[in-house]
Amino acid sequence: MNAKIIGSGVLVALLVFSIAGYVGAFGGGGEGKLEYKVYSKEQIMSGAYKVYGNPKLGFWVAKIVLHNSGNGAIKNIKIRYFIDNYASETEKSYPILVPNGTIVDLYYPILSSEVTKLTAATPSNLRITITYEVNGEIKEESITKPLNILGVNDFVFSSLSPEESTGSFYDTFSNAPLLTAWVTPSDPIVREFADMGNKLAGGAGASLSDEEAIKSLSGMWALAVMNGFSYKTEPTGYWTGKASQHVMFPRDVIRDKSGTCIDLALWFASLAMSQGLKAYIVLMPGHAFPLIELPSGAIIPVEATAINAGVSFQQAVQVGIQKTWQEAMSGPHIIIDIAKLHSEGIVPPELPQLPADILSRWGITLQPAGGGATGGTTGGVTGGTGGTGGGTGGETSGGTQTQWNTYLSDYFSFDYPANWDAPEDYGGYVYLMSPDGEFEFMVLYSHGASVQDMVYAFEQSLADIGATIKDRQETQASIAGQTVYTVLYTIDTGYGDYSAVARYFTANGMGFAVVYDFPAGNSEYNQLGEYIVSTFKLG
Repeated sequence: MNAKIIGSGVLVALLVFSIAGYVGAFGGGGEGKLEYKVYSKEQIMSGAYKVYGNPKLGFWVAKIVLHNSGNGAIKNIKIRYFIDNYASETEKSYPILVPNGTIVDLYYPILSSEVTKLTAATPSNLRITITYEVNGEIKEESITKPLNILGVNDFVFSSLSPEESTGSFYDTFSNAPLLTAWVTPSDPIVREFADMGNKLAGGAGASLSDEEAIKSLSGMWALAVMNGFSYKTEPTGYWTGKASQHVMFPRDVIRDKSGTCIDLALWFASLAMSQGLKAYIVLMPGHAFPLIELPSGAIIPVEATAINAGVSFQQAVQVGIQKTWQEAMSGPHIIIDIAKLHSEGIVPPELPQLPADILSRWGITLQPAGGGATGGTTGGVTGGTGGTGGGTGGETSGGTQTQWNTYLSDYFSFDYPANWDAPEDYGGYVYLMSPDGEFEFMVLYSHGASVQDMVYAFEQSLADIGATIKDRQETQASIAGQTVYTVLYTIDTGYGDYSAVARYFTANGMGFAVVYDFPAGNSEYNQLGEYIVSTFKLG
């Protein structure tokens, strides 16, 4: 027999076999059987609502796994999704699901901006309908899943299910990139606040040079200090990731003049970005802080919670460099690149339009607390780093030159305002107080004492008078030409919160603690304290 005829016969047989298989699978030779599983998120963050509608970001709200366990085809599959009140119906279609085949469908809802008006978690329903055809018969499955739409300030650190999460830092904070939606450099309120800070700094242009950037950042920081901004501690369980937490938009921080470490980090990053600088947020166990990139590419960490002590911007950076950044780098941490994530679609929601004079209504002013002029504060803004910034600011008050006397002892000296009562020496303890009783400067000294001895002496003295240390931040600052161990305190005196700056060191066989304290947020007294410290001399 001709080989070509044999080959053609085999080819025809294979073709017939293939067609028969096709008919058996997709025709009436068998019946498909649909099995499905539905996975859905329990809650949606309305503050980040725009991310859910962007498939490239991967924040799906529902996932459906369809499987055909029968021996026939399932045809004309349609999956419809709907969220009560907040997302209109969307539909996905699949023409056929072959035997033993699987389809995975993800739902990325286009949510209504109405969700941004929610101030508390609001229950809703995710409704899913699956229709399909088996052997010419149309069948339908309906599923309803409860869904919480969170308030616009509510943030969930992780959306991983218990089965997906390992409990690690990175799993607990898997939603960290979504914090970018709370960074609002284009908000008119943020821009106006930044402009006021630039005015305080003498009209600095942040994007022109590193020097101008530092001036601009210092001015915005000083504006916050003079208006009494403060750090508030997070509630118990904040960092566990087990429940949603309240995260403020930068305009909320400006309104309330306070915020948690995350709130303050988002706020200061927004201010910097509004002036054309790049900013990042660093998350570490129990803390968050901003990084600011200067025009040269240099990056500075800012310990934003230091605002509580009324310190200068330079001191806040010093704490960031010497303490916070090192702690973050020595353990698990996440660095959030805000500009990159904004460009990818993790962007802020629409925020309500506010009156043009809202900052003045909120009490934000260029005048320091107590009504003084801005001369002294500006000196502090442009002063040097290392805790000695603002010498000129210390010399002025309301633009008037202050006369100074010098206190002399056998071991040290310092200057003080001539119209104040002279410091009193109690033997190992020199004490100076302002006429209004709101500012204290003191020098503790003891032969043969160590730095730790002096720390204990000062902190024990606080306990003895019934004061409580609410916050304690270690750093370094200069005094008498040397860099020394320094602690920034927030103290509850029973009459309100006070800030204290304490420098501890040894010299000439003696231990020293040089300390000043003042009502929290009073930048004028903070700058005065730094000026007196700058005049401190040994011998």
